[in-house]
Amino acid sequence: MFELLYSLLSSLKSPVYWIVVAIVIFQYKKLGKMEKMILGSYREPLYKKAIVSTVLGLLGGIVGSIVFMILGTRVNSSDFIYILPLAILLSLIHPRFICFSYAGGIIALISLLFGYPKINIISVMTIVAVLHLIEAFLIIIDGHNGKIPIFMEKDNEIVGGFNMNRFWPVPFLVFLEGGSPLPVTVVAILGYGDFALAKYPKDKTKETAAMLFIFSALLLVLSELAKSYSKMLYVLAIASPVFHEMIIQMGRKRERLGEAIFTPSQRGLKLLDTMPYGVGEKMGLKTGDIILSINGNGVQSKEDILNALYFSPKYIWIDVLNEKGKLVTLDYKDYREGIQSLDVLFIPKESDYSFVVEEVKSPLSRLLKRIKIKGLFK
Repeated sequence: MFELLYSLLSSLKSPVYWIVVAIVIFQYKKLGKMEKMILGSYREPLYKKAIVSTVLGLLGGIVGSIVFMILGTRVNSSDFIYILPLAILLSLIHPRFICFSYAGGIIALISLLFGYPKINIISVMTIVAVLHLIEAFLIIIDGHNGKIPIFMEKDNEIVGGFNMNRFWPVPFLVFLEGGSPLPVTVVAILGYGDFALAKYPKDKTKETAAMLFIFSALLLVLSELAKSYSKMLYVLAIASPVFHEMIIQMGRKRERLGEAIFTPSQRGLKLLDTMPYGVGEKMGLKTGDIILSINGNGVQSKEDILNALYFSPKYIWIDVLNEKGKLVTLDYKDYREGIQSLDVLFIPKESDYSFVVEEVKSPLSRLLKRIKIKGLFK
């Protein structure tokens, strides 16, 4: 175990590892722009996100390396010469297709049908399975921490929700076919992107992680069976992209058909999110809480909140209907500065937001849209 940890820590000396970390930081920086646009400030510093993701990525790499060692997985680096370019091409159709479960499955099926390219299908699918196992592990412990409150269109109305994005640089150890008896370190980027409209973020991440775990376990079982039954290679090649896509489409369907829970409340003001270390968080306000009154004054709009805090009171008490339907009273005092804001984001009863978050479009779809706008397609 010590040798494993030492080998992974040695990857910190590699320029490739720090390039991957830089890519993760760049992704967080892009997301930070949307975060600041919605909240007016950043939930947490960029460096903190980077450090947390790096540490957890290392932890995920340890878990994955142990699994590879137990399975005795050996890979041929030339296999990914075919898979990586296809993954990049598929991402032009949609960003999610960059996942190796699609390109790996397609290349494996082509290899089985036409005899070229020659790849080790079992080892490739094992890599795909274990990477998804690591991803499920990271999502369940860290996926909800990347939540950004958003407003989306659902059933022709604006509803609240959360956009969840996390990225992890994951170094792991694996043996090469016909190479050194010592494992080599490979660095991968794992990412999680999802929406939560019909579930709370933690519940959504648990659901997604469970589905990915099942997917990973299924691929591992099929890979083991394929060692003894060659016909199972076809099942394995087809299962990788098909089942991965099924997981995504099932999740989307549940969000699309499920009842949105972050909708305006007819009584009081419903809370979508609190700012870290803000007054609302310190008081104990949580997502889904409905503020009924402040210092005995009824609340029906943001103007009522502003009026209640207009003179920066030193002490406030708030009557809240929590997500379980229980009426509770929370209080907060600041005798030094007074209380000027609750540092929270409400779900408006009438939309006063000029933006909604849409699904990420692929480079190809954006290009076709530009061509259409220019009038080349009538």
